[in-house]
Amino acid sequence: KVSRGPVREAFKRLAGEGVLVLNKHRGAFVRAQSRDEVRDMMCVLEVLAGLAAKLAARHINEGDNRQRLQEVFESAMHEGEEGETLAFLDERRRFYDTLYNIGGNRELQHMVPRMQISLLRLQFQAFVSRKQHESQLKELHSIVEAVLMGDPKKAERTARAHLRRRRLSLTTLPDDAFAAAAQH
Repeated sequence: KVSRGPVREAFKRLAGEGVLVLNKHRGAFVRAQSRDEVRDMMCVLEVLAGLAAKLAARHINEGDNRQRLQEVFESAMHEGEEGETLAFLDERRRFYDTLYNIGGNRELQHMVPRMQISLLRLQFQAFVSRKQHESQLKELHSIVEAVLMGDPKKAERTARAHLRRRRLSLTTLPDDAFAAAAQH
């Protein structure tokens, strides 16, 4: 029950942010990422996730940070038992949001959502094998352990290694994983 004007404006804004592609007479489509875009985005995310983990490790013993991280991590692991589901993707996003929040750097908290990581995860969800998924869960566990130990260097190193492996696994996917990006 919304008029077309606000919807059109929302679509234009999302297209301006690179989330949607607007095709005259065909409608709006969520924009897929190309192999090069994925590589570039993941290189940046590797650094940002490392920084987030380092900062979180420095602040883990403040307030209820430890409890919040443990709770969101356990929830992500619970959802992860079923594989690379939408519920798991949501919980993993909440995990990273909590990690960024604990670190206390407001700019970092604003930068990462702009990178459209959720869209990237959805684009490649079908290409993640059970073995890769289980490996990712173990890597997330290693990140949490380092943060909970309050070891900034290890937390940063572990988070960066996780994102580096993820980047390599995504950028070496077959061409059909990027076919939608080639069409636009």
